[in-house]
Amino acid sequence: MDTKFKSNPYNSNNKLITSRDIINIMKSIDINDFKVNNLDHYTLAFIHKSYLKLSDYEEFNNPDPTRCLELQDKSYETMEFLGDSILGSIVSSYIYNRFHLIYNENEGFLTKLKIRIVCGENLALLSKNLKLFNHIILAKHIEENCSGRENLNILEDVFEAFIGAIYLDNDYQTTENILIKIIEKFVDFTDILLKDTNYKDQISRYFQQTYQMYPKYVSIKDKDNIFQSKLLHGDNIISTGSGNSKKKAEQDASRKALISFNVIA
Repeated sequence: MDTKFKSNPYNSNNKLITSRDIINIMKSIDINDFKVNNLDHYTLAFIHKSYLKLSDYEEFNNPDPTRCLELQDKSYETMEFLGDSILGSIVSSYIYNRFHLIYNENEGFLTKLKIRIVCGENLALLSKNLKLFNHIILAKHIEENCSGRENLNILEDVFEAFIGAIYLDNDYQTTENILIKIIEKFVDFTDILLKDTNYKDQISRYFQQTYQMYPKYVSIKDKDNIFQSKLLHGDNIISTGSGNSKKKAEQDASRKALISFNVIA
């Protein structure tokens, strides 16, 4: 029996994405001739696993079928897998053509740049820029208790799944053109190269300089399969982070601690 989810999942905030929504997203990146061929690909790209027909949900009934979507059969996870692979290929080709062929940058520079473009935090930001959060289908308790549509891990996943949907609905060349439009509109290459995103390393240095000690992390995996990590100074909780892995949760807690200490904005 599935034991991950115990709360009533039905969520009246869920709205299925429409062809018009997708066309408007494309217009926001100056693509005015985009055509949706198969809406089902895009619908699937926004369905979080918490809104599936799980055995633990059998005791719950849809409180208002006129306002709440019925539970779904599939989530975006396989679409996310596809999008992740395509994303890596397109970004590699793009930075090679832009920074190696033109500026003769070496492999180390290209690798560093790629890692920072496709890192979870940056993909979540791109997802926010496109306002993809408006179309995510997720359980009520995930929206209310796990940051929901603002959850960086979910935003990252949805962005990758959205890229996968574009590819399945069109072709590689179309997907490449769209992704390059997104990158060139929203990615600040100067900022992304200068920004240190290893927050755990930064907070460790801060603690050593300020307290002559290292921070302590206490991490647990909750009932929704999300890791929660507390960063402590002695017995005092400085911050709490979340993520779909222990590493991501600790990075999130470290980032929030750095903000609380005014080290980063």
